[in-house]
Formats: sequence, structure tokens, C-alpha cells
Amino acid sequence: MDLLERRKTSWTYLRLRGKLGLNRPAFPEPPARPVGIKLELTYACNLRCGFCYTDSPRRTLERAVDLSDEDWRRIVAEAIDLGIVEAVVTGGEPLLRRNLTLELIGRLASERVGIAFNTNGWFVDDQVVARLRGLPGLTVHLSLDGAAPHLHDASRGVPGSWRRAVEAIDRLLTAGVGVCVVHVVTPQNQERFAEMLEQMWILGVPWVRPTPVVVTGAAARGGEWSVDVPRLRRTIEDFERRRGTAMRIDLRAGNAGSLASHGAVPPASLLVRPAGAARTDSLRPFSYGNAARDGVAACWERIRADWNAPVVREWATAMRRGEDLGASDLVPYLDEELEVGAAPSLGAGARDAASRAAKLPRPAPLPDVDPDVDLRAAAEMIRGLALRRRYRVGGARAGGDPLAPVVRTGDGRFLRLNRTAGIVMQTLDGGTPEEAANRLAEAFGEVPGDGGLVAVGAARDLQAAGVVVAAGAAGEPAPADPGPSDLPGLEPTAG
Repeated sequence: MDLLERRKTSWTYLRLRGKLGLNRPAFPEPPARPVGIKLELTYACNLRCGFCYTDSPRRTLERAVDLSDEDWRRIVAEAIDLGIVEAVVTGGEPLLRRNLTLELIGRLASERVGIAFNTNGWFVDDQVVARLRGLPGLTVHLSLDGAAPHLHDASRGVPGSWRRAVEAIDRLLTAGVGVCVVHVVTPQNQERFAEMLEQMWILGVPWVRPTPVVVTGAAARGGEWSVDVPRLRRTIEDFERRRGTAMRIDLRAGNAGSLASHGAVPPASLLVRPAGAARTDSLRPFSYGNAARDGVAACWERIRADWNAPVVREWATAMRRGEDLGASDLVPYLDEELEVGAAPSLGAGARDAASRAAKLPRPAPLPDVDPDVDLRAAAEMIRGLALRRRYRVGGARAGGDPLAPVVRTGDGRFLRLNRTAGIVMQTLDGGTPEEAANRLAEAFGEVPGDGGLVAVGAARDLQAAGVVVAAGAAGEPAPADPGPSDLPGLEPTAG
């Protein structure tokens, strides 16, 4: 990645551009109606992540109260009436409110709203996948923090969470549901980042979003979270030289970079917290009314009027470096939101002493394992899932030489397949990459390299080209873009 690309995530660079008037926001002022909405349906989570940006483990332990189902239904209905085009459905862990979450996702999808659904994967069983299968515009953002259980489970604080997440990814991909794997990078797992990328390629994941810890919420209580971002970039470049760019890798160098513009980026969307507080995004810890009490439209009008109020500018101006976010007198999610208009200025009085001193759930004890053995077992499990996934030919039609066919895809493109791709395509019409590897071995004798990975790679290419689809896919294809990890309209547009 060149110097210009690195500068795009530099606070100093963005701040200088802001002073020179060169940051062009997506909207010169908040639009008349919101473009999108982020719905934090619950405070609760079943995992115990020490870096949790929403501080969900603390909220779970204190049994914080969420809005009722009816409140959320009303908020979503009003947001749809206001014309939103994008929604993020999240928590906590939203599937702790399973029926409500799936109902709201279905409602949003029926209105052609693009949906990013954030989950840790623990509760993504066959019934959940059946409800998500075929929904237009949906991408599931699923958290996976390492190439093996000993890495992910230590990060997430609960044994078994790596296996549950990987199985959830496989279920979703087999059903043709779009998946974006969100990988929170920490000092403990960054050494195995290359193995993580290789595993996701084998598993057939279309998008990966590596994200260093943003020091808000639980992470602001302490700990060492710094990672070597240039090294992550080099690892991505090395991976793409070997495997190409079919698997999109979207390195997020910390969402806090957007604060470098001194709060001068007008919001285009709003966030609704589990108890109803309305905010502009996940970083600015200010509220503008309560969506359940006041209504979404009224909260949006308050945002339009006061998004850049003096107290907000005062807070944002103090964010000179990434470290300043967690050291602030008002830390997002660690402290309660400050309602704009309730306090003329900041200060130590903005701190939430109770939340900062709150008891936290302890991570569950993890089994003592040999890391190398664990990594080998994890790689073997992922390989097995990828080889056994079943596919079918989609809207494509093949003609010409059966061994090297010409294929017309569903969108009208013509492709000439070589003999290897032709054999894999024939086998994947109801078969698996494992069966395709056996057919390749029969046809060629000995396949150079790893025949299983040759078949897996060919399956990835054929799926990306629209020739084959996962056997369980239904309805519309997965979105061509994973959607926002936070909210649309937040980031400045590069000039």
C-alpha cells in the first residue's frame, strides 16, 4: 500500500486537510431525512470480550434494560417511512433477542433496505439461517478473532466460541447468504494474521475486515491494544500476491480517524442505543433525545440542528491522537451519553464513575493446549468444511467442448473454461470440491500441489464468475458490497 493510502487513515493528515477545507463530506449538511440507521437492539451479550467497544459484558452483568419489542417495531417502521436506505442491526449480541431480530431484519429486507447484521455467530443455527436465506440486500458481519480456538476464545472470553463462529460462517455460505468476517486485531492474535487470511480464503469467505481495537467501552479501562498496522498491510499484500484479490480485504485502521476533522463531517444517519438514546454514530458520545419517547423524526431534527454544537466541537477538538479517545473525560460507551443541551461544556463531571468502577464478568477458563497443535486442528476443520460444501450450477449454460466449455453466465457474459475449470464445474453441479478433486486426479493422474485446494480455488473462481452457486442459495445473490460496518455517510470523501 502506497504512502497516499496510508495517509488516508492518519489523524494528522485528515486534521490538516480539514483545516485547509479539503475534506469533502458526503453531505455538506445533514440531509432533510436520515440515509441510514444503526439499531443496537440489546445491551446483552453471551461473550466476555475485554475490548468490547459497547462495554456489553458490564451491561450484561448489571442486567441493563432494553427497549420493548413494540418500541423497536415502531422505531423501525418510522425509519422506513423516513426513507432510510441502509440499516445496521447489532447489539450486544442481537440474537439474544432472536425473534425480534429476525422479524426486524425481514421487515427491513421487504422494503429493500440494505442490511448489515452484526453477530458473534454463537446462535446462528440452521433455523436462523433459514430465516436469513434469500433476503435481498443482507450481509452478515460475523466476528472471528483468530486462526485457532486458543486465539479467538481467549479474545472472546468463552471456550467454544471459535468453533461456533466458524460453523456459523459455513452454514451461511452454504445457504448463499453474504458474509463479511470482522477480525478484531489485538497484540495477541496479530502474529497469526497470515494464517487467518488463508483460512478465510479456503473457507470461501468473500470479505474480511481486519480492525484494530478502537479504545472505547471496555478497552478504555486499560490494557495494551496497539498493533503493527503497517505489518498488517504487508501481510495483506503478500497474501494478495499469492491468492489474488477475489477475497476482499478491507483493513480498518481505526474508525476514530474520522474525528480528525474536528466534528466537521455532517452526519447522514443516526444510531439508536438499546434504551432509545439517539446518537449520530458510534464514536461521538452525545445524545439527541430518545427515539422511543420522542420519535425518530424528532431526534433527527435535533441532530440536524445541534450535530456540531459547541460541546460536541469541544470534545472532538481534543481528539488529537488515537490514544486521546480512551483518555477523554467522556469516553464513548464507557460513560453514559451526554445529552446535547444538558451541559454547556465538558470536564471531569462528564465521567460516569459507576460504569468506570463497575464489576466485570471474568473470562471463562480456557483449556491448556499446544498452540501449534491447535492451529493444525483448526486448519484441518476449515479445510474439511470447504471440501464438503455442496454447489450447483446457477443461471449459467455451457456449450462447445465438454472438457473445455464456453459458458454463458446469467448476466450475459461469456467465459471459456480450461479443462480443470470444466471438470470442476461439471462436478459442482450437485457435487463438492472434494469430489471435484477426485475427478481431477482421475483425469490428470497427479494434480500438481494440493488437489483439494486446487478444487476449492476453482470453486471460488466459478462462484465469483456467477457460474456456480452454493447448493442452499435461494432468491437474489448476496450483495456485491458488504455494507457499512457503522453507518453510511460518516466518512469524508477524498478530494
